Amino acid sequence: FGSSHPARATRPPPTRWRIPPKHAHLAAMAVPSDLLWECVKKNNAFMRKSTNMKTMSAEPGNLLGTHSQKFSGLANTKALGMTTKPSGKRVRIMLTRSATRRSRTYRPKVRIVEVGIRRNTKKAAEQFDKMLGKKYYRPALLTLVKEKHARIMRSFKKNRSAAKKKAAAKK
Repeated sequence: FGSSHPARATRPPPTRWRIPPKHAHLAAMAVPSDLLWECVKKNNAFMRKSTNMKTMSAEPGNLLGTHSQKFSGLANTKALGMTTKPSGKRVRIMLTRSATRRSRTYRPKVRIVEVGIRRNTKKAAEQFDKMLGKKYYRPALLTLVKEKHARIMRSFKKNRSAAKKKAAAKK
């Protein structure tokens, strides 16, 4: 500001979208999700093809496991998935979603965040409403998430009739 050169005397006004110099390399990595889907839809490491079936996907953040742009965890900025994770003797239900911090979206290791989900169906439904519906994080998938939670809970139940048959066969 003390210089006599007219070009140096005025600075451009600060803007909100300006990327700081230490994060300038991240701006080059920002890619629209439609373009990213066009790149990965034909070939990627997570595709599972088989005859007489739809193409499935094993990517993290894919809710239904189908290979489509709507459910893709790679091509969506807001990925959403549900998995189970062993924890000691029990198995936990985990909701995986994209990180909300913008700086994490460009780092693959911390891009996906896991949140524990309750086993109680009513409490889990409240949790989903709060996380997805009220925060507007992919509210269109809310019913699918609830259905998947119900299917996972059904898979945890043991077949009691098979256990009775085994016990009767041993006697």
